Amino acid sequence: MFHRPERFASPMAQAVEFVRRQRFGVLVSQLDGELQFSYLPVLVDVDGERITRLRGHFARANPHWRALQRDAHATFVCYGPHHYVSAQWYSPECQAASSWNFVTVHLNGTVRLLDTPEQTTDIVNELVAVNEAALPTQWDISRYSPARRAALTPHILGFALDIDAVEPKFKLNQHYADADKIGAIAGMRSLGNDSARQIADLMEQTLGQGSRDQDISRRMAAASGDAPGSR
Repeated sequence: MFHRPERFASPMAQAVEFVRRQRFGVLVSQLDGELQFSYLPVLVDVDGERITRLRGHFARANPHWRALQRDAHATFVCYGPHHYVSAQWYSPECQAASSWNFVTVHLNGTVRLLDTPEQTTDIVNELVAVNEAALPTQWDISRYSPARRAALTPHILGFALDIDAVEPKFKLNQHYADADKIGAIAGMRSLGNDSARQIADLMEQTLGQGSRDQDISRRMAAASGDAPGSR
């Protein structure tokens, strides 16, 4: 993933909390030059402030798990809100163009297949418990038909992704001047949709991090060697 940590920095604790809240994404791997994708809900195992493992399950009809038997390296992409940011919302002094803000976290690691009924059942039970806990009332999986569950379990298998690296990218115009971010925040909130509101809320948390010296024209001049004091 193309990433400039100095520009789109975010605390690792924020990335961990984001993944724990989302609990859904796409598992990506490759085999013999062919990309494999599976969209999956997951359990997020955390030790201190570090994500150590994701757990979930595949349908056995999904050929992705067989590809992972041969090459277990994979990346889980957890993506969140995103929205177009119009340049009309910036202050007149800002020369930035319109762009797109978004939040994503990539988790790289190695997949282990958990291919016993007991392991798969434990993952399903925990997935249900974690997600039901967020609802006003809870469905009790223990009341589900044992015969039906016994018939379904052989058609899925569990997995764990042991995490080697976590790469968060919170692209929120952190390096822009507060006046420009405040204008964009107000513009997105005026739209009244959830994604725009969520990005605006996250941008608001970055106020105080940017500066007018970080505007587009100055950075382009610095990159070309034409900025004052660059020679």
